[in-house]
Amino acid sequence: MKKLKELLLPIYIILNMLYVLIGSYLVINKTINIKKFSRGEIIALILNILVLITLFIIKKIKKKLKFNITDIFLILIIIFSIISVIFAVKPKYALFGFSGRYEGLFQILYYFSVYMLSTFIEKKHKKIIAYSILFCGTIEAIYAILQVTQWLPVITQYHHKKPWATAFITNPNFFGSLMILCLSYSLGLFIDLNKLYTKIINGLLIFLFMVGLLISDTLSAAVGLFVVYIYILVYIIKNKKFKDFIIITLVLLSASILMHSTKKTGLLKDVIKTKNQTVEIAKGNIDDKYGSNRIFIWRNTLKAVPENIINGVGIDNFYYAFGKKPLMMKGWFFDKAHNEYLQILICEGIFALISYLLFFGWITIKGTINNYKEKEIYLILPVIGYLIQAFFNISVIEVAPFFYIALGLLSERKKD
Repeated sequence: MKKLKELLLPIYIILNMLYVLIGSYLVINKTINIKKFSRGEIIALILNILVLITLFIIKKIKKKLKFNITDIFLILIIIFSIISVIFAVKPKYALFGFSGRYEGLFQILYYFSVYMLSTFIEKKHKKIIAYSILFCGTIEAIYAILQVTQWLPVITQYHHKKPWATAFITNPNFFGSLMILCLSYSLGLFIDLNKLYTKIINGLLIFLFMVGLLISDTLSAAVGLFVVYIYILVYIIKNKKFKDFIIITLVLLSASILMHSTKKTGLLKDVIKTKNQTVEIAKGNIDDKYGSNRIFIWRNTLKAVPENIINGVGIDNFYYAFGKKPLMMKGWFFDKAHNEYLQILICEGIFALISYLLFFGWITIKGTINNYKEKEIYLILPVIGYLIQAFFNISVIEVAPFFYIALGLLSERKKD
């Protein structure tokens, strides 16, 4: 009975993940629209708050409730987020999210609720949650492979007459965000766990998620993987796990060679293209088209920041940050900054951004210290991978909950 009680919270968090997974599929299947899916997260937020209140009461009675500095940062984020809603250009969108995105204050609070719930997970149950994320990622990766190979008649989007690897998500870039999260978990678990069957399982998962990342053609995820790989290399040298490093390198390379030889990925070309663009930027030759038009978006966003520096234009109000007309290029308008940190700055203001950076930074630094102390790497890698790719990508309601759960698992609920 005691073991069952201990598993109630992990099971509840898994139910949150299943909602995101199944809800995302229902969206691409057109059973529900993205708006209804986002409203479902609001209902889940209410339930999560009730569970959190219950946890607080139980922990308080048992005198086991501990707060730390990350809770302060989180409270500051919420305060500045609410202020940005009050002064938003469009308060309705600030609360519920811009049309097609629906990532307003309520969705952000949902992320924080799953983060908080995850901080209460006991160490012995953290791998259960990690493997549950990998389970969701496995389903999405397999579905994406079916999309690009057309082996089975699955729901597929096409771009220039070529099938897109989106899985249950609306864009390959967002699918790439999920893949770097899952790939990082499987890399860490491969290194941490020493039994043969765990090595085999996680080795296969590494291959699967690397294939998923490659077919997503998401350069931001590749950059995240590069930083994760360097982090692993430093860890391997310190702990002398060279055999593990050689194996994971061979698995990553074999997946890359397979996808490149079958012409299912263009990521290598994108890497070369970006390298050349970076060289040109270093020379002072900056073109707005660089980085898939990101230079254009970032440059214009930074111009709009000074007049919105304090409280921003409002959560998910990026569309309205440029006056009467949205930021446009060749007939296309942009409703996100394509950089999560720049998005926070323009939409919520400088104080919100500082609070976020302190929040992410403190958890990551403490996680790194604990990582090296306890010789356990699997909890830190997904957070690093996601935070790096976030410099070039967009936060979406189909993926962000998985990241905040990973962040909660890394953040230990004890006094700093």
